[in-house]
Amino acid sequence: MTLRKRSVKLFIIISLVLCLISGFSCKKNNKEVKKQITPSSYLYIFALDHIRESGFETVVIKDFAKQNNIGLRINLFPDLSMLMQTLSNPDYQGKVDIVLGLDNSFFYDIASSDYFAPVPEVSLQEIRYEIPRDSEHCLIPYASANLAFIYDSKKYPEPPHSFGELQDSKYYSQLAICDPSQCGLGRSTLLWTVALFSEQGYEQLWSSLRKNIYKIYPNPTLCLDAIRTGKCGLMFGYNTIPAWLNELYPSESHIKSIIPEEGSFLYVESAALCKDAPHKDTALQFLKYLISPNPQQFVMYKLAMMPVNGRTPLPTSFAHIPAIIYSHNNRLEQQPVQDSLQVWMSNWKRMMYGNKRF
Repeated sequence: MTLRKRSVKLFIIISLVLCLISGFSCKKNNKEVKKQITPSSYLYIFALDHIRESGFETVVIKDFAKQNNIGLRINLFPDLSMLMQTLSNPDYQGKVDIVLGLDNSFFYDIASSDYFAPVPEVSLQEIRYEIPRDSEHCLIPYASANLAFIYDSKKYPEPPHSFGELQDSKYYSQLAICDPSQCGLGRSTLLWTVALFSEQGYEQLWSSLRKNIYKIYPNPTLCLDAIRTGKCGLMFGYNTIPAWLNELYPSESHIKSIIPEEGSFLYVESAALCKDAPHKDTALQFLKYLISPNPQQFVMYKLAMMPVNGRTPLPTSFAHIPAIIYSHNNRLEQQPVQDSLQVWMSNWKRMMYGNKRF
């Protein structure tokens, strides 16, 4: 019994000693871990939902934060109007560093310098020359695409080649479109039609197209899903979509694009530094990183658009896209658009939703 009691006591003592050593070691390791993960700086970003939904946030933004030991905070918004409205709220003054998802159609209506600071520190020398530059150097482009007709070649081996052909009744209830009030693609599509057919002709065009519209969606992803699932056979979208599908989903190579005979409209997404950014140096570092060749590759694979950096390696499907496509952006001048855009959008809404078909 004595020997057994001694053995039990010895076991208890050894266990207590081991626990003490283990506890001390854990505390020490915890302190070391805490010390390692203390951010060297912070970055507060406003972005649109598709930045996360596409995976771009993970492979570009979070990767940048991890590489540079940056504390990251991201607020997401369903559309740019809501984002800008929140950014204007006094509660966010001096708190936000970067905004992502700024499309060029939005800045026909406002001046970039009203919200953002010029960033001459970020060089645009490697940006493709056909990408328009912001005269105030506030907007840093990171993605682009030309607007086109996207179509299911199984349904339509011979697609419409012009807006005139697109009005044909054989495309009845087959066209998916985006709402101009809810996303940049929809807004750009409306401006595209104004640029092509003028203030006098765009209403007639949309009135003629209305019978062929299947559904109006709040974003491009839902439009494309309608084609991919066979609900309809056409959409207004980025000419880069088929290349993206071919790279990631080869079985969907039957979805193709065509630039109409009338010409295209160049869609560009940009980032910008907020005027009162609290972490300006880190924000500038991120903007430079965003347009460098490695992150630019993910513009193709995640955002389904072309990189703006001309040194970015292109996979085969994207390399076959023509580098220069005739676009009509220069037909629109900023001041007349500012004066008329809300009227155009109101007229479009009245035509599309007037009898509550959609």
